[in-house]
Amino acid sequence: MDSYKANQQLRALVVDDIGVMRLLVRNNLRSMGIENTMLAANGREAVELLKHWPFDLVLTDWNMPLMGGLELLVHIRGSERHPDVPVILITAEGDRAQVRNAITAGVSDFLVKPFTFGTFQRKVQRIVDGLGSRPPARDERSSPDRPAPLAEPIPTPVAPAARPSASRPGIFDAVPTILAVDDIADSIRLITGILKDDYRVKGVKSGALALEIARSDDPPHLILLDIMMPDMDGLEVCRQLKDDPLTRDIPVIFLTAKADAEDVIGGLDLGAVDYVTKPTNPAVLKARIRTHLRLSRQQEELREQRTLALENARLREDIERMTRHDIKNPLNALLALARGLASSDNLLPEQRESLTAMEDSARYVLDMVNHSLALQRMEMGVYRFVPAEVGLSDLLAKVITETRAAFGSLSVEIRQPSAEAVSARGEELLCHAIFSNLIRNAAEAAPADTAIGIDIEPGNGQVVVRIHNEGSVPEGVRDTFFEKYATSGKKNGTGIGTYSARLMAETQGGSISMETSDDRGTRVSVTLPAA
Repeated sequence: MDSYKANQQLRALVVDDIGVMRLLVRNNLRSMGIENTMLAANGREAVELLKHWPFDLVLTDWNMPLMGGLELLVHIRGSERHPDVPVILITAEGDRAQVRNAITAGVSDFLVKPFTFGTFQRKVQRIVDGLGSRPPARDERSSPDRPAPLAEPIPTPVAPAARPSASRPGIFDAVPTILAVDDIADSIRLITGILKDDYRVKGVKSGALALEIARSDDPPHLILLDIMMPDMDGLEVCRQLKDDPLTRDIPVIFLTAKADAEDVIGGLDLGAVDYVTKPTNPAVLKARIRTHLRLSRQQEELREQRTLALENARLREDIERMTRHDIKNPLNALLALARGLASSDNLLPEQRESLTAMEDSARYVLDMVNHSLALQRMEMGVYRFVPAEVGLSDLLAKVITETRAAFGSLSVEIRQPSAEAVSARGEELLCHAIFSNLIRNAAEAAPADTAIGIDIEPGNGQVVVRIHNEGSVPEGVRDTFFEKYATSGKKNGTGIGTYSARLMAETQGGSISMETSDDRGTRVSVTLPAA
């Protein structure tokens, strides 16, 4: 029984708080033949399922509400019912201390996001193969008091599942199989003798048998195909192979005793990758097989990367849709409710203060969500910029007030040529995000008891805002200050703030720069079009 059919007997538990990730893992398992899958949104739900259902494999996310993956692993290893069930931890982080804790707790393997299907398949299949003679998990029908599961199992479809094909990722993990097709038995014996030390070789004497093997559950990695054969010649076999989606990616090398250029060109036009003339030169044959197996692997990796890119694009869209509906809608409702209550005339002062704080907090979170969505669209190149007049003086005063609320005492001096309001051409949300990031960064970097200076300088159709603090940028990140994830020595720093400021400035037709030194401090300059 091949691994795909054997996997159909297994039951897996997928645990993740993100719905689209649960579906992605479940679909990957289905592609391997593991159709019987249950889903849980966190470790606590998984524990309830483990009480009532046997499982052969658990795949769990690391960071989840209520109970995370590491806690779930510890629970499983300490249970009497299923202490030996394999557990794969899925994580987007690689913290060494966490990894050590998981290894100590008895994790079976790790999957690091984002992962390819090939990586997923290899790790899961290795775990499944390691189950050995252990019988697959079965329903305990003798327990009449067993309650229904919290997550319904995915039923096995009536129609047969799609079988593995030669294009399935991970097929090159084993010794490659070469199929030799020739109506002369001596030719097959010769090829087998040449290749048997390096490859698994199969030989058939007709095109019909070759097609049958190519379409089987154990297809070859490469086909050596004679052109001149009775009943069905090599050209017709090649044509049928390339017309079938299951076999079209198998590389075909023609074997020919004829030096007829027309036959060779005809075979290459049909999709063959190469040809070798008879009598076969062993060194040439081996070299060409190695070359085309390597090219086939590379093409398979490209197809896998394309599939992963499409999956990631769909995942981004799903996350954006979830953010838009599942977070923004309740926040907007909360804002409307707070405003409605605040309009009442019979509120006590402390009640009105609480409502104002509630409204400000909801608006802050909503601005963060909008900021994240805007940044994501900018990175994807689909952001729709709608410029308007933005009063920079008032906006900077608002950002400074917000920053002071977060940092306590903060000395900031704003300097501009005149008392007249200075405006830029841009978007309020983007400008607020830019200066909020930069002023907070300056507040964190400024030495104690020093002031932050902000200069606003209009002129020549643009406005330049310069933010100065007495601290200096560490040497290690000066050249990458505005690059994504560039950070140094900052607790919980992500390297997103200055990167997003640059992206948002450029989206508005502006620019951003930084100067720093140990004796003069740091000055970040943001240039925007004038209103």
